[in-house]
Amino acid sequence: MLDAKVVIAAAIVALVVIYFLPRIDTRARKAYGRWRRRRRELRQQRQRDDRLERGVSPQ
Repeated sequence: MLDAKVVIAAAIVALVVIYFLPRIDTRARKAYGRWRRRRRELRQQRQRDDRLERGVSPQ
């Protein structure tokens, strides 16, 4: 059987994780949104550069 101190420590850690999950989720969503936006902007810039390189006017 587990020692009582280990069980209490695990319970406290679980409560702390549960308490901070909304904050972690918010920061992770913001970071992911920034990453997706950066990727989209890079892709759009590449497409614009490709169109200019081929001499096709943007439509």
